[in-house]
Amino acid sequence: MAGSDPLRGEIIRRLRALNALKAGALRVFDPMLTAVDGAREQPELAEVADLLERMHGNFVSHREQTADHAGQLAVRIEELGSRRARGRVALVGIGAAVRARIGTIGGMDFGAAARDAFVFEHLEIAQSQLIEQLATRADDTRTAELVAGIRAGDEEMAAVIGRNWTNVLSLALATRGLPVLRPEAASGS
Repeated sequence: MAGSDPLRGEIIRRLRALNALKAGALRVFDPMLTAVDGAREQPELAEVADLLERMHGNFVSHREQTADHAGQLAVRIEELGSRRARGRVALVGIGAAVRARIGTIGGMDFGAAARDAFVFEHLEIAQSQLIEQLATRADDTRTAELVAGIRAGDEEMAAVIGRNWTNVLSLALATRGLPVLRPEAASGS
């Protein structure tokens, strides 16, 4: 990609937006993990202990992946001659953190948390697809490949959530003290 390419600025702008989304996602993980850890210690949730354990594992793994993605994006933005959008990162991060904290008032609503995570993953996927296509048009193979790899991780997490709505409902009911009526075949990853 040529240094004076008019699309370079647009690629940077979109990479910065994706990096801000990743920073926002990182702010959501900590309150969610705290809530899951707290729920794992509640004896009245023994019926869904296996689901809480899987949820914890999935979130820890994806949090690590998200942090790695944010780092890779920051490096690529710098390679393209710019810096991360610190103001945007801060605003998205604050909004995400506030939403996550609101979700824990009165106890974690695992249904709402899963819904929000599912939507957030799709925001990241959409932004990644736009960047990947733009980078491809601009012959910026390095950016296109980087973002394709990031998108694949986000698509996998969205798929994990999508395969687990039955389990999410079981968690949501159990944490409200309602009958879970867990289906026999409910599994997932």
